[in-house]
Amino acid sequence: MFQALSDLKNYLQADLCKFKDSWPFRPQFWKSLLHPRFLPVLLFRLAGFFHALNWGLPSKLSALSNQILFGCDIARGAQIQGGLFLPHPNGVVVGEYVRIGKNCILHQGVTLGTRGQEHEIDNPQIGHEVEIATGAKILGGVVLGDYARIGANAVVLGDVPAYGVAVGIPARVVRLRPEAPSAPERAEEEKEVQKQWALLEP
Repeated sequence: MFQALSDLKNYLQADLCKFKDSWPFRPQFWKSLLHPRFLPVLLFRLAGFFHALNWGLPSKLSALSNQILFGCDIARGAQIQGGLFLPHPNGVVVGEYVRIGKNCILHQGVTLGTRGQEHEIDNPQIGHEVEIATGAKILGGVVLGDYARIGANAVVLGDVPAYGVAVGIPARVVRLRPEAPSAPERAEEEKEVQKQWALLEP
């Protein structure tokens, strides 16, 4: 996931674009980096980056800071692509072998993990542009397709197709969403974030 400092930068750029695209107030660049809805993502990225470099102490400190400050427990080995957004990070739990696609939203109290032993095949695989609502639990080796939506407090034990909407305990697919429209504003946000990052280059 991380092979160079540029990888960390690319992930953070995508995360920041999603944050600014999803958060209506759109704070300034530096304020965004330290915003309580973005800082947990930054700490997760740092923990994962240090973990990939086998820098145990800074990796553990970054992860521990996330748990203490925000109650956000995302395993350092979780594979989460760019564009992660945590509107309210409290109580979010993501297991070691979970895989999450681009531009996903996890609300407070969401749990993604295994139903048994901590093993790669027993953990959720989340597609792109997925949103998981408050208190939902995604357990075991299930697959959520791109653009899926999971309702509040749902317990998902089976696959959800692309564009599917799943609710209930256990969750069931109640309908398919229309195909998501393109977001032209995101391209403008990406340009602005890239411009701000360029100012940090030596």
